[in-house]
Amino acid sequence: MVSFKVKLIFLMGFSVLITYSGILYLNYDDIPNIVPTHINYAGEIDGWGSKSSLWIAICVNVFLLLLIWFVIKFPKYWNVPFEVKEENKKKFIMKFRLILAILSILISIAFSTMIFNAMSYGFLTVTKILFFVLVGPMVFLVVFNNIKTSNK
Repeated sequence: MVSFKVKLIFLMGFSVLITYSGILYLNYDDIPNIVPTHINYAGEIDGWGSKSSLWIAICVNVFLLLLIWFVIKFPKYWNVPFEVKEENKKKFIMKFRLILAILSILISIAFSTMIFNAMSYGFLTVTKILFFVLVGPMVFLVVFNNIKTSNK
């Protein structure tokens, strides 16, 4: 059974995807026909493409999130490079699910930067958008976790 915390954190990554997809949909006509599609490690744009390729990036993000959810949901298919002892198995699964849920947020944020860059959003605007999308669930998670631990 996937814990509520893992589900909520995973949904935070999904909410980033929904948010930037909606922003792209609403501003699609204002985007130039040729947009940056790849940024190298130095932060320089080294790939260009049509604005329709932004939808492909969203589809790839959806695919990756679904793949992560499948891995979270079915730990029996995990192939870890070390032996997990039976007494540590439950704790290992819980922590690994949490890491995968956090990874879903990071993947969605990475894809969102490409979309926001194509729409010429500045760093401050992107930070504000991501802050408002992520801070609500984070506050809820902290409060819910504090209530849960105080009741024990």
